Amino acid sequence: MSSAQERWSYRWGPLPSSVAPYVPTPIQVVRRMLELAEAGEDDVVYDLGCGDGRILFTAVEEFGVKKAVGYELNASMCESIMRRVRERGLEGRIEVVNGNLFLADLREASIVTLYLTTSGNSKLRPKLEEELRPGARVVSHDFPIRGWRTVKGGYPDHYSYGTHRIYVYRVPDAFRIV
Repeated sequence: MSSAQERWSYRWGPLPSSVAPYVPTPIQVVRRMLELAEAGEDDVVYDLGCGDGRILFTAVEEFGVKKAVGYELNASMCESIMRRVRERGLEGRIEVVNGNLFLADLREASIVTLYLTTSGNSKLRPKLEEELRPGARVVSHDFPIRGWRTVKGGYPDHYSYGTHRIYVYRVPDAFRIV
């Protein structure tokens, strides 16, 4: 795909090249995110902005999900992840796409994990609402999806893990504002 195609979608218009800086999610928070999403063997996890792939590997190796797919703009990080996938014999269970997360086809996802900014989440929200099927879970580290209702509801509307906040949403309940 050409760089021009990566920056433009006929459905979404101009695509942001990045919606968050690379800041790795601590592994304890990764585990808690997947626990709160109730990740299991029937799930397909999509990590949008997968960085070093830690959510992908944890989902497959510790939670036994069927498949994990990551989207990442940084080509060298994607190469590093794929090298580790081959070393661990996880071909077919972990896929990495070196591309813009706004071009991801999310219809297969039962769990989507995010560590974007609130602004990034807002830009992604229409895509999530359109493509995710009922029952899918969205788990966001530190930043809420404005206008969505968490599964926890009320105040506080998030789970805490040390200084980290974890927001958990279930489709389509998240779209129903109380």
